[in-house]
Amino acid sequence: MYAGHLDLSVPLWWTVARALCDAACEAYLARFRRGDAELAPIIRADGVGLDLALRNNTRIMWDDADEANHLLDQTASRMAEDGARFPERFQGGALAGANPRLRIYRYGPGERHSAHWDTEHALASGALTRLTLVVYLNDDFVGGETDFPELGVRVTPARGMALVFQQRVLHQACPVTEGAKFVLRTDVAYDASARRG
Repeated sequence: MYAGHLDLSVPLWWTVARALCDAACEAYLARFRRGDAELAPIIRADGVGLDLALRNNTRIMWDDADEANHLLDQTASRMAEDGARFPERFQGGALAGANPRLRIYRYGPGERHSAHWDTEHALASGALTRLTLVVYLNDDFVGGETDFPELGVRVTPARGMALVFQQRVLHQACPVTEGAKFVLRTDVAYDASARRG
């Protein structure tokens, strides 16, 4: 099922408490409110488009390599406090940094993103995204867990907590039933020179 897509020498998923402080979470929430939110599309073999039966949340998106790498560094710093670190290699490729594309997702009541895999992206450097890095910006809502159905794992959001997972692990954003969930996302890239077919 996952042959050739996952690196089993690397954890499939993990969480990082306090990856962002309350003030940073508030700043990102304010940024979302100032932004021009749009319905978030899905990526299929035939291209990018909307499919509200599968995904019906909104997002804002921008590119900032320095900001994305700061988020990665901040998360890595919190991991180091617990004696952990990001994998230095993924399928033989060396850690290359963060995807400069940042997104904030909003999930209101009834909004979700059905089971899917995240898409691998090639960066301008040639590195490929391999891990998804999300940070929960709030936790004053009901529902909205991140579910890994094939792993039997469901992660309950906590403000400032990061969730990191291999992009080819099946996952879903469960529906929010009350309030609104906000999530910040980027991706972690690795050198593609050792990519497996």
